[in-house]
Amino acid sequence: MGSDFLQRAALILEGGALRSFFTSAILDFFIEHDVEFEYVHGVSAGTLCAMNYISKQRNRSANINLHFLHDKRYISVSNLWNNGGIFNLDFLFSPECFAYSPFDWDAYRQSQQTFEITATNCDTGQANVFRKEQNNDQVEAIKASSSIPLLSDIRIIDDQPYLDGGIADSIPYKRAQQLGYDKIVVVVTRDINYRKPENGAAMNNLVKQRYKQYPNFVHSFINRPKHYNQALTEIENLEKQGKIFVLRPEDPVTVSRFERDNTKLIDLYHKGTETIVEQMPALKKYLAN
Repeated sequence: MGSDFLQRAALILEGGALRSFFTSAILDFFIEHDVEFEYVHGVSAGTLCAMNYISKQRNRSANINLHFLHDKRYISVSNLWNNGGIFNLDFLFSPECFAYSPFDWDAYRQSQQTFEITATNCDTGQANVFRKEQNNDQVEAIKASSSIPLLSDIRIIDDQPYLDGGIADSIPYKRAQQLGYDKIVVVVTRDINYRKPENGAAMNNLVKQRYKQYPNFVHSFINRPKHYNQALTEIENLEKQGKIFVLRPEDPVTVSRFERDNTKLIDLYHKGTETIVEQMPALKKYLAN
């Protein structure tokens, strides 16, 4: 199964910080078996996984996260003050990180796959889409998409402020529909019964205070649970109609966004592998029809 067979297929990757180990496993399987989607769209941590999928570097996402999981240069509370966020996204693109696991920029740039990234514009509160071949700040777009509110600094691209793409559009399957794709594969990092709870009053008040100059962003943040849950319901309905194919964990995911237990992350990776191995026959059928 190669790129010719999947010429008009779209792949949508939800974020979820370290829950993206599930996504990494699926993408590593795709790399190993030459499953290449014409269109790839990532949000938040999904963009970081997508980079390594497009450069065809199997295991790189998981290996880097496991290797640097307890390295304070990558993940630590002190990074909030020193490096702009608990996750030091700049470190992932640093000489130290690339010395451990070089990124194949040539393969990434030469790939014929279309890669889009969603980040949330803080001024408008809306999703902004960056396309690989159209934007020289694609790395900054990836960092912006992965910048968690309250726990990351705002990223500036073309004089515009951006944060986590998941605030405005956590699972941008509608973008693929707008582009004319009728075969859409969505990878989510929660089980089918999951629904996002409402934010607590304390959280909303903190966001209102922190981002008071960005009222549209505050509005999107407060309403995110409702919109996210609506998207999940719509995706499930489209899945039942055979219009979308969803890859998701079978059981509730107990890995947190800032998980520190290597074993739990490895287990989640294995669950991702088990999921795609089990679902691959159905996925082939979906793509072929």
